[in-house]
Amino acid sequence: MSGAGMTIREDPMGNIWGRWAGSDAEAGAVVTGSHCDAIPHAGMYDGTVGVLGAIAAVKGLQKANFKPKRPIEVLFFTSEEPTRFGFGCIGSRGMAGTLSPQLLDEKLDENATSFKDAATAVGYGGNSHQDILSQTKVSRGKISAFVELHIEQGPLLEREGLQIGVVTAIAAPASFRVQFNGDGGHAGALLMPDRQEILSATGAWLSNNINSCKKLHEMISGHRLAEDSGQSV
Repeated sequence: MSGAGMTIREDPMGNIWGRWAGSDAEAGAVVTGSHCDAIPHAGMYDGTVGVLGAIAAVKGLQKANFKPKRPIEVLFFTSEEPTRFGFGCIGSRGMAGTLSPQLLDEKLDENATSFKDAATAVGYGGNSHQDILSQTKVSRGKISAFVELHIEQGPLLEREGLQIGVVTAIAAPASFRVQFNGDGGHAGALLMPDRQEILSATGAWLSNNINSCKKLHEMISGHRLAEDSGQSV
């Protein structure tokens, strides 16, 4: 961003902005960008192409001597993918004002670290989650348009021999936790009719839901299985 002559700012959540001023300083900005964190198997350029591509686009406009009326901003979202706190889109939710401080207070990582403490440890954060969110929220009218360049993460464009597509709808994921309880027994002596196998029940439940989603053209994905000593998963 600095290489493109943009003015850089960072909010308390860790979202990073690069601003190319326009002739109308009061106009809402045209914003483009993405994220750079990624989940496993998401693709080499998941998110990253939207950030680097946005910077390259600004450089291209500058090289062509384009003079924007509206400010153009490149945005690097923080904590967009499912994170150590069990949910995603933290940076963008904070900007939109749809994230509550109560939720952030409740969501701790496996070491009982809060988002505030994690953000503060790397130079962001604030006195409280309410303080962080108040300073992160973007006021209405500050953004006039947003566009994101992103890899497809699916086979359709390649299958159709196309280089680019325009998104008309997106998946709106929701996560939930299901607990199955079973009864442990000797691996050799407890006969199958008497077993209450938790992994068998879990597999059957997930398989039935996957088949239902295929029929409805919906999506479902099992994220993580964890078995404890109390025979639950």
